Order: sequence, then structure tokens, then C-alpha cells
Amino acid sequence: MTAAADPGLDLTGWLARIQQLHPNEIDMGLERLAVVADRLGLILKPADKRPLVITVTGTNGKGSHVAVIDAVLSAAGKRVGRYTSPHLLHYNERICIQGEPVTDAAIVQAFVAIEQARGEVSLTYFEFGTLAALLIFQHANLDVMVLEVGLGGRLDAVNIVDADIAVVTSIGLDHQEWLGDSRESIALEKAGIFRPGKPVVCSESDPPHTLLEAAAAKSCPLYRVGRDFIATPSLVDQRWHWRGRPGDSLDPGRVQHWTVTDLPPAALAHGNIAGALQAVCLTGLVPSVQWLQSQLPAILLTLMLPGRQQWFLPPRVPVPMVMDVAHNPQAGQSLAAAIQRQRQQLLLQCGRIGSVRVVLAMMADKDHEGFYQALEKQADFWYIAHFDLPRCFPAQALTESFLQFGADKRRMAALSPFVTVADALAAACSDAVEGDIIVVTGSFITVSDAMSSISDRETLREANTL
Repeated sequence: MTAAADPGLDLTGWLARIQQLHPNEIDMGLERLAVVADRLGLILKPADKRPLVITVTGTNGKGSHVAVIDAVLSAAGKRVGRYTSPHLLHYNERICIQGEPVTDAAIVQAFVAIEQARGEVSLTYFEFGTLAALLIFQHANLDVMVLEVGLGGRLDAVNIVDADIAVVTSIGLDHQEWLGDSRESIALEKAGIFRPGKPVVCSESDPPHTLLEAAAAKSCPLYRVGRDFIATPSLVDQRWHWRGRPGDSLDPGRVQHWTVTDLPPAALAHGNIAGALQAVCLTGLVPSVQWLQSQLPAILLTLMLPGRQQWFLPPRVPVPMVMDVAHNPQAGQSLAAAIQRQRQQLLLQCGRIGSVRVVLAMMADKDHEGFYQALEKQADFWYIAHFDLPRCFPAQALTESFLQFGADKRRMAALSPFVTVADALAAACSDAVEGDIIVVTGSFITVSDAMSSISDRETLREANTL
């Protein structure tokens, strides 16, 4: 028998409780979840009135797509709920309405209802949280729900809700233990969020044939980057342009495009913004392309996603710092490109190229060698650390792995790795001199621990342009 929950638990207590309810952190499948969802009235019939649902899957870029979709539709006067994972500092970040995290009380109330409904059905931490988000959204009078897939797609908890628009951001090798060891098998898992006849937005420039075949098999109108939508840089400055398609039959004889020009540089990758805008256009909730042209520049100037190539000027350290939750080779390559751009800018400012000091801690199930290869040409010193989670790859083992991959011992800031991310970051800050760059990466937990260690003492000054 499952012990009854203390009715007086606060959110911290509930999160600790649901972490222990299921024997496995990840347990793919929808059967158990569907039983509890049905008891809660979350399994809706086709005739039931519900918000428009946009479900976003992919290896990288999911958070950016969700953020843009939320921001643009909210600016258009729509009431939007978004569900994302994981969080950086506070669990409430996962469940937002109108861009604001919901309260502790709202989440606790949802957890209580789920606990009462589940009976002896065992739920994972993520499944519990997904049901809580859907329950909160059910009573929020939303126009749109934007749901981020946690893992894969076909068997992910958010897939109990039928997507009106499915978005695939990118397809890379990650989570192979659960999704398969090829891009083709991973694409097929992600295509599990497709629904018959419903549009699919594909931001992946080289989609595996399995994804295209899955869309065709379900007669899903497919909007592809480079063909139906695209972000193109200006030839004269750092501004850029977007072109996409409003919802239509995709009949070549009726080709119609929307074009938005003279967009400002943005904190998020232009490719991610482009895919998100295509999804927004398919909702039919944007007044016109003229509205986009007038409103989008201001939206993009203020749009930032915490922990995604987020630059700071740390207190008392005269060097820029970037925090990025990258944890696979594809994301590592994007981070390396951002570091290289920043080094060139610092060369112009300081007249020299300093050292790049990388604070790193990673999960055990990641491609450590691929991540090392993505960053090694930009990294001058590695500060290998540990965080307090069972899935963390021990810092000593990660250090030894990097040495096997070809890292020079002299580039290891400490051959005895750091016990915590905070210790590693403090050492990197202490070693840094003018012209250097500090990089914090490898996991959401790495970035979260780093942010907490600094904010405990002083406030980070965010820097959009350094």
C-alpha cells in the first residue's frame, strides 16, 4: 500500500514525495498516465471544447520554439499556457500562464487532486508534473496550450493530448537508451506526436526519411525549413528577414508567403525563431503579416530564455560569462560558435584573445566524447565538477575520459576534480584575467547550480551584448 500524503505538505515537500513514488526516474509509456488522466477528466472527446494545442519535440531548440510561440501569441492578445521541462531554479518555471509561473498553491492543489485520483497507479516525477500542468490549464480559460515533449514523443507524457500543430525542432543523437541509436529511429519516436491531417512544422534541415514518411502516412501537411519558411541574414548589417507560409493547402498553384523584414539581432537562434513563427502562422490567431511586421521587432528585443547561451557580467570578475544548458554534440557545436564570435569581439576590444575557461558537469548517459570534440578547439582550461544527482557522471571519471579523448593534463584546472559546480566556478573566476571568457555548461543542473552559487552572494548582471 502507498502511504498517504501529508495534507499539509508544501510544494517542496510534494516534490520530494513524488520523486520517490516510482521505482524508475524514466518509465516510457502512456497506459498508467492515461488511467489517471481519465479519472481527472483530462481525456477529452473530439466534441469537447479545448484550447488549441501546439506540441514541440526535438533534440535541441525546444525551449526556444516554445518561448517564441508563447511570446508572439500572447502579444496577439491570446491567453497562453506553456509547459516545459526541466526547470533551472524553481519548479514553477515549468508551468506558466501568460508568461508567468503559476503559484506554489496552484501546483500543490493539482498534486493533491492527482494523488486522490491515482489510487494505486504509480507515476513518475515527470508524469505527476505533466498531469498537474494539464489540470491547471484545464481551469485557466486558455486559448492555446504549448507543450514541450520531455523525451522522444510517442511515449512521452504530453502525448496523451492530441496536438493540433506538431513542431519538430531538430533531430540528433541523444537519449539513445530509450529512443534508439540512429537518427532514423529517433525521428520515428518524435513523429509519434503527429495526428492525422494536422500540420507539422519541421525546423530540422535534414530530416530523416522516417520522419517524412510518418507525416505522409498520416496525411499531415508538412512545412519544412528552407522550403516553406526560412530566416535569411541581411547582406549589409546584423539584421535579418523571415519568410513563412500562412495555413493553406500547400497546393503549389496557391503558393502564398508572409515576409517580415528588418528584424533586429536576437538572443535566440534565428533558425529556432523561424520555426516558431511558422507554427504561429498556422494557428490562424495572428491578425496579419502587417501585425507581425509591426510587433515582432519589439517582441524579439526583449525575448530571452534563461540558461540558453545567456551572457552575464559576473560580480567582481572583469570577464564575460556564458551559461548554456547544452549537453549533446549538436548543442555543443552551437555553443562553440557563440564562444568564437565572442572571442573575436573581445579581440577588437582588448587587443588580445584570452583563455576560455569551461566549467563542466554532465549526466552519465550523454555523449561525453562528442561534447568534448565540439568544444575542445575553443576550450583552453577545463574545470570538471560534480552535482548532487544519481545520474551525474562522476567528475573523476569525466576527467579521465577527457584525458583519454586527448585533452592535455595542463588544460585541466585541477587533476583532482571539483566536488561541486560552485567550487569549479569559483576557481574559474579566481583564475580569470581580462580578455578571458568563462563558460558554464553540460546540463540544466550545472547551470542551475552555477546560477544559485552566484545569486546567493550577489546579483548577476545580464549582458545581451558584451
